[in-house]
Amino acid sequence: MSNPYGVPSAPPQKSRTGLYVGVACGCLLLVTILVVVIGAGLWLFSRDSGGEDPTSGPSTSQSPSEDPTTEDDPTDAPGSDDPTDDPIETPSEDPSEDPTSSAGASISIQASAPSEGSTLDTQDETLETENGKFIGVAVTITNNGSEDIGLAGKNFRFYDDAGNEHSLRYASFSTSGPQVTPGEEATALLYADVPSDMVLENVSYTDAVGTGGEEFIIPVG
Repeated sequence: MSNPYGVPSAPPQKSRTGLYVGVACGCLLLVTILVVVIGAGLWLFSRDSGGEDPTSGPSTSQSPSEDPTTEDDPTDAPGSDDPTDDPIETPSEDPSEDPTSSAGASISIQASAPSEGSTLDTQDETLETENGKFIGVAVTITNNGSEDIGLAGKNFRFYDDAGNEHSLRYASFSTSGPQVTPGEEATALLYADVPSDMVLENVSYTDAVGTGGEEFIIPVG
């Protein structure tokens, strides 16, 4: 049909059905992608958070079931040396038998049982007691070393059963000189003027060479 006024007629409208179908398909594809992405994220999250057994204990560097004595054994106490080991010096040794000085001298020394009296006969005179009685012992010394050892009254002391010291009043010796030479044995007769109730228990000997300057105690008897 022609336009009687000569005005061009409007072009016929095109159909938009294909456009709507395309948009709908695009939206559906987008929704599908979103669902897949969200589902994959939820699966990964549940794997990371729920994959470990919730009943398992915390991880440590050492299992609680390990024996705590493995690293530090309580039986290894400080000073674990056996206390039953024999000491260097045996206490049962009789020190009066063989003293040795730091100078290298070695002596054997013994004391006899004590004798008592109210008078004392010496080479020059007879002495009378001033304190109550005379008490005397014979001390035998053997020089086992290589040096001379001293032999004089000042080398000896008497001790009673209470530990009191008593000086000598008289001493005589079997040797001709004031010393005991190596390999020689000498006897010293020692006397002290003491109270009548005094009980002699020990005699001491001290010499710079024979005992290294240390006082050496010898029980009497």
